[in-house]
Amino acid sequence: MVAILELHGYSVSSAADGDAALAAVRANPIDVVVMDIKMPGRDGVSVLQEISVPPPRVILMTAYALESQLRSAVEANAFAVVHKPFETQRMLSLVADAAEAG
Repeated sequence: MVAILELHGYSVSSAADGDAALAAVRANPIDVVVMDIKMPGRDGVSVLQEISVPPPRVILMTAYALESQLRSAVEANAFAVVHKPFETQRMLSLVADAAEAG
């Protein structure tokens, strides 16, 4: 995903786990976050719930989400939840929409 977004002109940083993602969002102005729901450490939904205001738009990806996780993501104002495998063009469209929404 990082390589695809970079090829399309986005400035991208990555994080190895949920704790690193939360630290990166808190330390840097980030417009759009694309992350998996299932990650080492904190999951994507808990990271989304802890992001401070003003929050970046968050697109969550998942192959294994439970209904309760999806509900929590919606309640925490996820911009979108994308089920894997996903079409690259759909993800690029969501990222562009999220970037424009800011």
